[in-house]
Amino acid sequence: MRTWPVAFLLLAGALGTFGACGSTPATAVIRGDALRAMDPVQGDPLKIKRGAQDVYAGTRPGYFVVRTEEDTKTVWSGHELPAAARPNDPDRRMLVVVAPEGKDVVKARVERVLETGSFVHVFVRETKRGLGCVARSATEEQIYDVVNVERIDKPTRFYVEEDQAESCGDPPSVAVKCRLEGKPDWSEKLSAQPGDVVECDVTAESRGKFAVVDRAMTIGELPGGSTAKLVYTKGPTRATFPVDVFGTYTIRGEATEESGRKASVLATIDAAPPKTKDVLVQLVWTNFDASDDPETFPRVKLRALDEGARRECAVDAPSDTCEIRTRSAYTHMKLKGAAPRSRIAVSYTDERVEKGPVVCVQVYFEGKRTAEACDRKGRQPEERWEVGTIDRATGAFETSPAPFADAGADGDGGGGARTGDASVKPAPKAPQVKPPMKPTPPKPVEK
Repeated sequence: MRTWPVAFLLLAGALGTFGACGSTPATAVIRGDALRAMDPVQGDPLKIKRGAQDVYAGTRPGYFVVRTEEDTKTVWSGHELPAAARPNDPDRRMLVVVAPEGKDVVKARVERVLETGSFVHVFVRETKRGLGCVARSATEEQIYDVVNVERIDKPTRFYVEEDQAESCGDPPSVAVKCRLEGKPDWSEKLSAQPGDVVECDVTAESRGKFAVVDRAMTIGELPGGSTAKLVYTKGPTRATFPVDVFGTYTIRGEATEESGRKASVLATIDAAPPKTKDVLVQLVWTNFDASDDPETFPRVKLRALDEGARRECAVDAPSDTCEIRTRSAYTHMKLKGAAPRSRIAVSYTDERVEKGPVVCVQVYFEGKRTAEACDRKGRQPEERWEVGTIDRATGAFETSPAPFADAGADGDGGGGARTGDASVKPAPKAPQVKPPMKPTPPKPVEK
């Protein structure tokens, strides 16, 4: 047998030794290039007894020989080894324990045990996971093999050979496709607008040695302010959701194999504002939890008054100066006509507490967001938030808007313009002064 360098044996012994006071013979683990360079070991075989393995659960990772009670406490720290698992004659029997630490190892087995004049030699075969297979998770039980052999108080060498399990093949294929509800065409990329309802479907098939056992669909990402949630219509594989704000939505489809391997893919729904010179106004919400129901948000009404208009445009007061539609707690408005400016306001039907959901007004012009304002104040029912005056040529709020006169506005449209919470009253009209009357010259006297 080849003589090993002292430094190597000391290093290997340090990796596997668990005796603290030198009374327990040392152990060494030999694998890889060192094992391939060895000459075959010749010795006397020891008879292996391998019983039920479940009684040895709780072993810590490593390669051990258990001869004493102290050894048992070291290997099964924090666990009480059942009496049936202990050697029935500790003075004449011992346990050989193999528990590989790597998460890639899916099986370990003690194949034979030999005795020579100086050592006990334990030959171990470890099987690593196949290509494409799932590694063991941190919560899974430790892989181990425990055998009972004749007790021999000599240093032990573990010779570890490694195999690889059969490949699991390619992961499952999964696809998510969506369409506008009621439309025929499905796609992984879709364009939509606020107010649309999108329907999505996930499919999957196995491409490896394991069957697909589960398919699921979830929301990946939502644009800021969205409260969209999936409504499942055919189990976990088909669902709808409302597009409630401008932005990009992603839907995740996932497939799980029998082995636990997963595959996922995303579908993208882009709700981009149209590139138009019409000013678009969007009422959205922030400062809420994903689990909140938008139907519970305070009821509010988005209102707009064009310069020169007779009355405001709102859901409850339609007008030819705007298009307006609502879905749940969200409102989308398009300002129409040639008015140079429009006043935007929000009236509260319900009370809003200061720490509750916050209503925001966003303005879009030529495909870009040009303004945003949020109301964080506590509000009482019937209170009104004057958001600001929009310059229709730029889509931006005027910083110091000049008052404009409407054409005799009705209802909520009357009164002066306000920006934020600072009132700006209309400039008073100058009093009309009549010019003085010219004196009438006297008529000539007839002679």
